[in-house]
Formats: sequence, C-alpha cells, structure tokens
Amino acid sequence: MWPIIFSPPAFLLFGLTFAGFLFIRSAAPHDRWGAVAHGYFPRRLRTGLFLGTHVALGFRNRVLKRSFDILVTAVLMLIFAPVFLCAAVLLLLTEGRPIFYISTRYIGLDRPVRVIKFRTMVRDARSPKYELKERFMRDGYLDIPLDCEVYTPVGRILERLQIVELPQLLNVLIDGMSLVGNRPLPKENVELLAQFPGWEKRFESPGGITGISQVVGKLNLTPAKRLRLESLYSKVYQEGNILRCDCLIIWHTTAGVLLRNEGITLERSEALLQSCLPEK
Repeated sequence: MWPIIFSPPAFLLFGLTFAGFLFIRSAAPHDRWGAVAHGYFPRRLRTGLFLGTHVALGFRNRVLKRSFDILVTAVLMLIFAPVFLCAAVLLLLTEGRPIFYISTRYIGLDRPVRVIKFRTMVRDARSPKYELKERFMRDGYLDIPLDCEVYTPVGRILERLQIVELPQLLNVLIDGMSLVGNRPLPKENVELLAQFPGWEKRFESPGGITGISQVVGKLNLTPAKRLRLESLYSKVYQEGNILRCDCLIIWHTTAGVLLRNEGITLERSEALLQSCLPEK
C-alpha cells in the first residue's frame, strides 16, 4: 500500500488537489486579518459551481482570474528573470542600495500588503524639500510625472519601460495581488478618496500591476473620472467577462510600452469595459 501512496501519480493528484484549493481560497473574500470569510466555502461552492446566478458568475470570475494570474505570472517570471537581474545589478552599480522600494498599499479595503518595486527615485524623495504631495497629490491619487527631479536617470528608463513593476510579480503570487486591476494605494490616499460617493467600489476587485487607468494615462484623468473607470472595472470583475477584459488591458499596456504612445482615450476605455459586461 505504501508504494501506491508515495507513487508519482499519487503525488501529482495531491498536488493538483492542493493547487485547486489554493486557487479557490485566494479567490474567496477575506476578512481584515486575511482569513477566508466564515461560511464561504460550503455555500459558495454549491452556488458557484452549479447555479447560473449573479453570485455564481462572481465566484467563477474570482477563480478564473486568480488561476490566470498565477499561470501567467509564473511564465513571466521565467521570461523576465534576465531583465530582473540586469535591472537589479544596474541599480546597484549606479544608485547603490536600496535597489527596491517597499511600501504598504491596499489591494482591497481591508487587505494591506507590502508592495515591492525597483527604486526609481532618489533616496530622500520623501523629504519635505521636494513637496511631492503638495505638488502632485490629487484627491487621493499621487501621480508624479517622469520629468520630476526626484527620478534618477536609470529610474526614468525603468519607469518608461515598466521594468519598475517586475518585482510586483512576487506580490501576485504571494499576496493575492493581480496582474490587472486598480492600482493599490497607501492608507492616506484611500482616506482622501472617501470624499467621493461610491469610492469604495474601486476596491471591489483586487489591486493590480496595470489597469484601465494606466492604459488611458493617469495624468490624463481627473480623480473623479479615474475613480469612475476603476469602479466600472470592478463591475466587470463581478458581473462580466473578466478574462477578456484583462487580456485587452494587457494588450493595450504592452502596446503603450512598445510604441510609447499616450494610451487610449477615456471614451474608448469606457467602451472597452462596457463591451465586457453582459448586454441588458
């Protein structure tokens, strides 16, 4: 009996079962301590897998999106490992330590994670002498243009090519962050967003590395318009074809980086999101 239990097929079956459990658990709602919400699995498994309800669609979207994130992230980490290493060495030689910038951001209303990026700014960028918040904070969104003096020469290149975001692939695998979603925000930024009606809707989908606002261009959007777009994305996550939406956003993000264009228009981005919602 023991040879059967410890045979390769048995290990494979166990691995697939455990992976499936992780997919479902990471897609489930969590409380503020990171635990799966009480009573989620029995009810949602019955509803989500066998009934064609609105709740079922939301459950399937969570599982599909998380599965997609893990699969694509694993592939991207293999492909971009040399780029990651070169960027780390370049930063170490030109700017010194630290080569990473780590900050606590919210990928959900009650889900803070330590987001990791390559450091692209001077070490004392938070110093009052630069007045970044006074100059660039817009009702909860801090968008610093690339021509700002706080960016290092290498940092500007990493930002322009979006290599700065590569370390966040670890956040996708470990912390439940997504490849595509509304950008995670620091606590003080979240508190500023509370002035807008319905602001919490943007957090009804997991925070991501790129998103619909990045496709349009953050500096081209007012805070109100950006929040409207992000809330609409959350609606797609709950009710629409989230895989199609994420693939379109990844396509436009890649095109923006390679072609160095200014992104798509606000009207086109809204049409993109609407096309991923079910027809009424």
